[in-house]
Amino acid sequence: MAESLPSTSLVILGVTGDLSRRKLLPALAQICLNSDISTHLKILGASRRQADLNRVLPPSAEHLAEQFSLIQLDYGQPQDYLRLKQTLDEMGSDQTIFYFAVPPDGAPAIVKQLGEAGLNGPNYKLLMEKPFGTNLDTAKELIDQTGRYFKEDQVYRIDHFLAKEMAQNITVFLGSNALFRDVWNNQFIEKIEIVAEESLGVANRGEFYEQTGALRDIVQSHLLQLTALTIMEPCPDIFDFSMVRTRRLEALRNLRVDMDKPALKAQYRGYGQEVGNPDSITETFASVHLVSDYPKWQGVPIQLTTGKSLADKLTEIRVFFKKAQSAQANLLKLRVQPMEAIELELWVKKPGYDQDLQKLLLDFSYQQHFDRLPDAYEQVIVDAVRSRANLFASSDEVLASWEILQPLLGSWDNLKPAMYEPGSPVEQVLKNT
Repeated sequence: MAESLPSTSLVILGVTGDLSRRKLLPALAQICLNSDISTHLKILGASRRQADLNRVLPPSAEHLAEQFSLIQLDYGQPQDYLRLKQTLDEMGSDQTIFYFAVPPDGAPAIVKQLGEAGLNGPNYKLLMEKPFGTNLDTAKELIDQTGRYFKEDQVYRIDHFLAKEMAQNITVFLGSNALFRDVWNNQFIEKIEIVAEESLGVANRGEFYEQTGALRDIVQSHLLQLTALTIMEPCPDIFDFSMVRTRRLEALRNLRVDMDKPALKAQYRGYGQEVGNPDSITETFASVHLVSDYPKWQGVPIQLTTGKSLADKLTEIRVFFKKAQSAQANLLKLRVQPMEAIELELWVKKPGYDQDLQKLLLDFSYQQHFDRLPDAYEQVIVDAVRSRANLFASSDEVLASWEILQPLLGSWDNLKPAMYEPGSPVEQVLKNT
């Protein structure tokens, strides 16, 4: 039976900004071309300045014009929110979703204004971008402030890695393949590595990065969520995604930083000049070691590594299986981006007269079997429309992630980073710094 979709008004707060132009509008263009949501969707772009629709919509999104309108909104003026409410009432949709395409430090004030204008009833939702605080205390403060006006089930905190097709498939892959499900524990797995490498530097995000750094930007959110997906208990029904957030939270609450192993903080040469702060000690590279207290994962080291201005652009989960007697260890890779894939390194006898082993790759690439994979921005919008919350981080997950890193943060911010050359392989940075 086809899913009944509610009529939806999507309000993009900050429609003329960089995030909207680069990500949201192209995603909406694809959604309306590839799904039936377009017949239920109206889009309202909000901007501080007067805007022209022909300039707001890129050529690839011109077909959105009939369902797209604009409103000028001063985010600090209460009367403008009353005018916004009147506009939304006239649009007459079953639900309204506010997408916060604004700087994160401006979000709390907007939440307050929405709540005080009465734009917080059960038919309103918030789609919010990270960061969700800068430490445990600020995260609690942000969650408490949002909770004064909106219930938890109205708040959709975006983690774009969770919306990647490979990340969504991890629970299905592990739960539906006995080959891996039955060996997914410390009896058979030696260690787990999760890496997120970027070849670009901070580009135009220098001001944001000076306030966050790699540990807060990537490790606290994306990599900890991927870790939770990897080690959580499989759901009894692999397609019962309603349980995924609960299982992720349980996994997070069993994780802690391994303080016996040093965490690495590093910065690529030239970063300080790039952001206009030559003495900056903000890290562009971070690597931390975790352990889980959950019985099936005790003793399995988990290393999370991320960095900018590296040799490759790559995000993947690497699971190293233990050696069995003299046999070689196998390596399973779950590549999240780019070119989503599952790879398994196998050892076979090399053809010939000698008794030599050779490593071969057994791989499955999504692009080889599927015409098109939805972009993560498409997925979060569609799931918010359909009230599917499993791809979004709950407030408890956000707090649990900060609790994991809290023992590091006390000394981390004052720690001088090691230096690495732009374009370095991640292995070289780990070895030489």
